[in-house]
Amino acid sequence: MASRSYYEILEVEETATDAEIKRAYRRLAMKYHPDKNAEGTELFKEISHAYETLSDPEKRAMYDQFGTAGPPGANSYENGFSMDDMYGDFFGGMFGDGFSRGPKAEQHPLSVSLEDLFHGKRMRMKLERSVPCKHCKGLGGKKSVLRDCFDCGGKGHRIAARQVGPGLISQQRVVCQTCGGSGKVVPEKYRCRKCKGSCIEKEKDAIEINISPGMADGQTIVLKGKGDQHPGMQKPLDLVFVLEQKPHSTFTRAGDHLVAIAEIDLAEALCGFSRVLVTHLNGHPLEVSHKSGVLRPGDVLCINNEGMPREQRPRDTGDLFIKLSIRFPEKGWAPDLALRDLLPATRWSTKTTTLPESSDVELAEGRAISTEEFDLRTKQKPSSSHHHHDNYDSEYDGYENTVPECQPQ
Repeated sequence: MASRSYYEILEVEETATDAEIKRAYRRLAMKYHPDKNAEGTELFKEISHAYETLSDPEKRAMYDQFGTAGPPGANSYENGFSMDDMYGDFFGGMFGDGFSRGPKAEQHPLSVSLEDLFHGKRMRMKLERSVPCKHCKGLGGKKSVLRDCFDCGGKGHRIAARQVGPGLISQQRVVCQTCGGSGKVVPEKYRCRKCKGSCIEKEKDAIEINISPGMADGQTIVLKGKGDQHPGMQKPLDLVFVLEQKPHSTFTRAGDHLVAIAEIDLAEALCGFSRVLVTHLNGHPLEVSHKSGVLRPGDVLCINNEGMPREQRPRDTGDLFIKLSIRFPEKGWAPDLALRDLLPATRWSTKTTTLPESSDVELAEGRAISTEEFDLRTKQKPSSSHHHHDNYDSEYDGYENTVPECQPQ
């Protein structure tokens, strides 16, 4: 039994269709199943293994070309192991889905807003996909005029060698460009009038995409069997949409939490406030109150349960974090001197009498400048020549960057 081909084991011709192979397997499986035929256990294993290979177009194509031995120098098909398995497992991590298995899905980016991910959204769209031509059943012409492709010998694919490392060569199965993977070609004058011999036609379809509340950037939505289908494929490809979140003007997302930036006045930072700080993703203005102490620039307010819904538990939400920036009064504003009495006492003495009598105190007035002016002046390159003053401390000699001096008055 072991020396027989898989076609002989299933009792079908080498040209058998997928449907014929399936019918043969069902007939033999019922006959030799161990539950019905105790002596047919080993034969049942051979039947199952033969069907596993011949029912898969890619495994069948490799078997037809190389038999159970696989490509020269490769391991065997025996015990359920195929070259597809070897390439897929070994190279899958480096090259995606493996060399010989080919694509099983079509990926497309889907741009969504943060509001879409918060509320959830149902999207309907129309698409046009490729399917086998119904007029010629994906053959490109009448079956009687089909000829084996001269480039691939009727296999629909070719084996191409590819170097993947020093001294490591892999054999990759690639679709034949001449016949488009069908293994057959049609003389030009006999080509199908509808598909012009291309074997495929365009079909319009409508799809629906459901975005669940709480889904995140980078997540995928899979629509089974909604992609292209080419001749020789048992079923259409899957459509995979990858969510790409657009930037939001107010919020950024951190897992299940939301982060926003709000500006408050100095009086609010010192005395507290209760007002609308942000408009939430649900469209409602969010009034926030804080009266429990002084706020500093960069402080963060946490509002519980105002974040993103969790995908599997939409009623369970994250939190909202509001980073605070404080707006100080405009230049020239002079506070009432009575304000000093209301503020905490300063740690520093304003009298010079506390200094030793021998101290030589120099009075200077600081002029407030903008951060832009500071950045501009401190980024200037030093002069090529250095002028040393008599009182220049030698330990600072060689410093390349200088800070503008305040003018003493």
